[in-house]
Amino acid sequence: MSKQTFPPEPLANVFLLAFAIFCLAIALSIAWVLGFTLFFPDGALAGHLVERADVIRAHIDYLMMAQFLFIFFLLFRQYAIAPPAWVVAACCFGAFFNPLSFLLRGLSAKPAASAFPVEPHFPIQAGVSFTLTTVGFLTAAILVARAAWKSRSEQD
Repeated sequence: MSKQTFPPEPLANVFLLAFAIFCLAIALSIAWVLGFTLFFPDGALAGHLVERADVIRAHIDYLMMAQFLFIFFLLFRQYAIAPPAWVVAACCFGAFFNPLSFLLRGLSAKPAASAFPVEPHFPIQAGVSFTLTTVGFLTAAILVARAAWKSRSEQD
């Protein structure tokens, strides 16, 4: 075992890591549900999956969001970046609620054909979630790019 020590991690970055683990746990739970319902398609659990494709989308989206959060955690650590709390909050909010939209659609009965084509809450939820995700991840990428550029400049 290495006796290498690391400087203390900023709390915001630790929260980012914890949330990445949380999103991964959700993705793995959904995978188990999907697998179980694949082998027992007539079971009680399978009856709750109204739209299997949306549940699969939620699973993949949670995996991708967990991956992004893990990557930003590692990049922030690599470049000793203490991310602003609002960036971490925006990333985590989007990482949870973007896939949740798919999951809710996959577990909810579809509206009647004569009804409004999209669930009434979906445009607002999606707009807020997509905006926060975009702002959070884009700002995180800019922070990393700036730190990498600065690191490169210091080596020259």
